[in-house]
Amino acid sequence: MYRTSSPLSNFADNDKVSPKKSKIVVLAKTDLFAECLTQAISVRFQDRDVVSLSSAERLLDGKLINVSLIVLYGLPAAAFPSIMRMIHEFHPKAGVALMVQDAEELDSSIAGVVEEGLVHGVLPLNLNLDVCLTAIDLLMKGGEYFPAALLRRLAPRALSGGGLVEQNQASSEAIDLEPKTGFGQGLLTTREIQILDLICMGTQNKIIADRLGLSENTVKVHVRNLYKKMNVRNRTEAASRYFRSDADLASLRASSR
Repeated sequence: MYRTSSPLSNFADNDKVSPKKSKIVVLAKTDLFAECLTQAISVRFQDRDVVSLSSAERLLDGKLINVSLIVLYGLPAAAFPSIMRMIHEFHPKAGVALMVQDAEELDSSIAGVVEEGLVHGVLPLNLNLDVCLTAIDLLMKGGEYFPAALLRRLAPRALSGGGLVEQNQASSEAIDLEPKTGFGQGLLTTREIQILDLICMGTQNKIIADRLGLSENTVKVHVRNLYKKMNVRNRTEAASRYFRSDADLASLRASSR
């Protein structure tokens, strides 16, 4: 199976890559994180071919077909408009995931791409690996993932445009709140929703306590309560259910168009 870091110049010569097999493309600058990410995706999604590219021009290769998801990481902000045009023209059915250092401090040109709805998910680098891979699975199934902090940041500007938050003004509320308030034995409280957001970012209890001005014991109580309401046993299951709920909403939104 075609795995981690071979350039697409070798793509045509690699007989282990099946033209019919769904592919995940990782378009990224060459560094240790990109290699580790590609390897983790390969291990998790063994039913897919995982292709690693370091040049956007390789997206134009006619032999690169049946792409289900393109993951972008570490690319120059100025290159995003041309990259998105390539994806739209040559891989129109592929989902697009953008990995960023900090979802709250996006470069303006990258934020514009997000606002226009040209990407289907934004994955901060501080996401727990299991949560990140679960989000990637969601994106391949047609869902969306945008951190709550990013939606709150973009909402005021996007209301006057035709992009992501205007299209999903109701769904920004749905993505942030609706799937997380209808779990299990009862509705989640506002505080539990805040904590669940941070859990899904891979944040540990001590850091959650510092951010929300709570004691660590209080956070643990809230975590136990939301686990009970969601009928899950741990953070991974909570994040997985959170993302599945987003996928259900995405399906409903798609069927209503």
